[in-house]
Amino acid sequence: MKDKVKRFLIDKKELLVFIAVVVVVFATVITIASLALTDAPVVNDDPVVNPDDDNNTVTPPADDDDKNVTPEPEEPKFTLPVSGEYEIVRTFFDINLSDEELVSAVIVNGSYMIESKGLSYAKPDNSEFSVSSIYAGVVLSVEEDELNGTTVTIQHSNNVVSIYSSLTDVKVKANDSVALGQTIGTASTSLFDVEAGVHVHLEIKVNNSYVNPTNIFGKEMSEVAATK
Repeated sequence: MKDKVKRFLIDKKELLVFIAVVVVVFATVITIASLALTDAPVVNDDPVVNPDDDNNTVTPPADDDDKNVTPEPEEPKFTLPVSGEYEIVRTFFDINLSDEELVSAVIVNGSYMIESKGLSYAKPDNSEFSVSSIYAGVVLSVEEDELNGTTVTIQHSNNVVSIYSSLTDVKVKANDSVALGQTIGTASTSLFDVEAGVHVHLEIKVNNSYVNPTNIFGKEMSEVAATK
């Protein structure tokens, strides 16, 4: 009987120990889980702020000043007195030209041989054509001449002058302001240079000196004024 009681007490003690162990283990697991949940980062919908953003200053886009700046107008350039197809039937006399080239640079008038101080333009079919101002300016004079036909002289800025001869049906008069490319008359024939046919003879002076018109076209006034 004593042995049974003793055995019962031992079994009961072991059961209590087992229960105590289970309780301790369970409590430990709960504690660990709680700590894990406490250390977990809080996730929400707010954007993550980069701590380095303080050092990365974002510069707002600058105003596009170019959109508000009016581009400067292009400087006008000297143009030909004729449009469309044309031929140069008389060239500018230059002592350095070859003998063959000098033929078209000399005007033969009766027994006289005269050096060409400009260029003569004509159409391939020898037809009449409109003659326009090579640059803006003011008409200095309109002169009638039996040999040269009508001659129009235009004063440009910087002591540049253009002279158009062998004209008819002139559209301008002295003191008129003319624009670049404005029609000033119609090409015609002249007794001074019969061989040239229907043509306009253009001469250009810079500081009272004749210059080769070929060296003028496509240039701005500042460039032409510096021509020697």
